[in-house]
Formats: sequence, C-alpha cells, structure tokens
Amino acid sequence: MNADWSFNIDDKNARLNLPPDEVRLPVQEAATRLREAMDACRRAALDLGAAVRTSGEAGYGTNWIPDAASLSRTDLERVLRGEELF
Repeated sequence: MNADWSFNIDDKNARLNLPPDEVRLPVQEAATRLREAMDACRRAALDLGAAVRTSGEAGYGTNWIPDAASLSRTDLERVLRGEELF
C-alpha cells in the first residue's frame, strides 16, 4: 500500500496525497448510496415494527404476522416487546 501522507518529522510541507477524482469519487458515491440505503432500511424497520405492534393489538392474534412480515418468531417476539428490528 502507498502512504497517504508525505512527510518527515517536523516537515512543514507535509500534505495528504489524495487519489484523482476518477479513483476517489466512485468510492465516495458508493459510500453515500450505502449510507442512504441503511437509513432507509432503518426507517422501514421502525415502520414495520410499529405496524406489527399495532396489528398484534387488533384482536386477531399474532400467529399470522411472521408470514405476512417475513419475520422469524424470535423477531416477532422482540418487536412485540417494543425492541427494534436492527
């Protein structure tokens, strides 16, 4: 691996060596897309948790929820206790 910094001790001209845009920008863009996807996933998990808790209190039992929500029984129990899915 190449060093990111070019300097010696007490070097007043030390600088960070950044790769050119064609190397750096795809990484930054992919990181942004991942962060946005993870934020959306978190919001969706919170929404699903709220919907499951509301539906679980509707008087129809909870046995149907794992299939409808693609949840394991363990995850369903966690959500019904008020825990988050993530």
